[in-house]
Amino acid sequence: MLKALRRRIEYFDEPNEYRVLRLVRDSQLISRTEIAQFCKLSKPTVSEIVNRFVRQGFLERVGESDSTDRGGRKRELLRFNPRAGFVIGVDIGMSESTVAVTDLNANILNRTSIRYSTGSLPDFVLDRLFQSVDRLVRLTSLDIEKCVGVGIGLPGLIDRSTGIIRVADTLAGWAGVNIRQIFEERFRLPVYIENDVKTRCLAEFLFGSGKNFWNQVYLWVGDGIGAGIIIDGKLHHGITESAGEIGYNEIGYAIGNRSAFPMLYYGQRDFGEVLSDSVMVDAYRRATKTHDDITVETIFRAAVAGEPLAVGLIEEVSSLASVVCVNLINTLNPELIVIGGKIAEAGSLVLERVRQKVHEDILSVPAEAVRIVPAALKHDGVIVGAVGLVLYDLFKPVPPKALPAQSLVLP
Repeated sequence: MLKALRRRIEYFDEPNEYRVLRLVRDSQLISRTEIAQFCKLSKPTVSEIVNRFVRQGFLERVGESDSTDRGGRKRELLRFNPRAGFVIGVDIGMSESTVAVTDLNANILNRTSIRYSTGSLPDFVLDRLFQSVDRLVRLTSLDIEKCVGVGIGLPGLIDRSTGIIRVADTLAGWAGVNIRQIFEERFRLPVYIENDVKTRCLAEFLFGSGKNFWNQVYLWVGDGIGAGIIIDGKLHHGITESAGEIGYNEIGYAIGNRSAFPMLYYGQRDFGEVLSDSVMVDAYRRATKTHDDITVETIFRAAVAGEPLAVGLIEEVSSLASVVCVNLINTLNPELIVIGGKIAEAGSLVLERVRQKVHEDILSVPAEAVRIVPAALKHDGVIVGAVGLVLYDLFKPVPPKALPAQSLVLP
C-alpha cells in the first residue's frame, strides 16, 4: 500500500485486519466475541487487532451489551469511528468542478464548487481546485495528516496505471495530462482517478441503489450515454479501460424499425448521438416549432399533462433506453441495472416503460432475475464515487461466496 496510507493505517497489511475493520464498520455495534465468531479468529487475535485500532482511533468503545440469557458477563461493544480520517473527493466537469471532504463513511462534511469557461486549460482549473481543497480543509478544521487519499472523477478515457488522461472529448486540452501525478506531488497523498460514469457506478454500488448487488450495470443518460459495470464486486474496465463506452455502439444494428423513432432518429450512427438530454430537447423544439427555453424537465411536465408530442418523445426515449438495457442484460446478465440521469429522476414516467419493454424483449430466466431501478445519489454521484475510489481500496469489500439469485422481476 502507498506510504502515505501506511502512515495512517499501519496494520492493514494483514487480511485479518481488513476483515475485522470491515465487519465493525458494517455493524452498528458489535462485541469482540461476535467479531471472533464472524471472522473465525481466536479471541486473543481479535483483542490484539481491536486494541490496535482503538489506539489508532478507528474503533471506539461505546459501553456494554445487556447480559446474556444465561446470566453471562456483559460484553464491551465497539463501533467504527468514521471521523478517524477523511477523504478528499474531486468532480471535474466541462465548466464546473466540485470539491468535497467526507468522513470514512463518505458522509460529506463540507463542499465547494468552482465555475470556469468551457475549454479552460488544465493549469488554470487545477490551480483553482488546489486552492479550493486547501480552503475547504482549513474551514472544516481538518488535519491534512488524517487524510487517507484523494479521489477524482472526470469525463474521458483514463489510463489508471499511469494516471494519464488518454482521451478527453469534453475537456479540450486535457488529453495527455497526468492528473494523478500532479495531485500526488501537490498533496503528498494517495490519488485515485477514474472516468466519471464509472465513479457514479461505484457510488451506487457502495452507497446507493446498487448496494449489496455484486453484479450490476450503471446506465448513465445525460450529456451523452455510458455505462459502468460491476462484476463480482469490482469495477470492470476492459483491456484498454474503455469498457462501458456504449455511446459508440451503432444504433442501426440495434433497432429493427427506425421509423418508430420519428422525433429522435434522423440518421445518426451511434447511441450517443440519439440518446442524450440535448438530443431530447432539440427533438422537442423541432416538433413543437418553438424557440422557448426548453429543458428536459419541461418535456417531462408536458408528458405528465398528456401533451401528445411530449408523450410520444417519452415513448421513443423509453424504447431506446430499453434497447440498451436489453443488450446489456443479454451480454452481461447482471442482477441489477441502475439508471442515472434526468430520465431516471422522472420516476415512473420513463422507468415503468423501460421495465415493461425490457421484460417483453428478453428471455424469461434473466427477466426473473434482473431489477431496473433509478440511481439514488443523483447530482452527488461523481463526488461520492470519487471518495468511494479511496474507500474501496481502503476497506476492500469482498463478495459473499454464494451469491443469492434475485426473484423480483419488476420492482
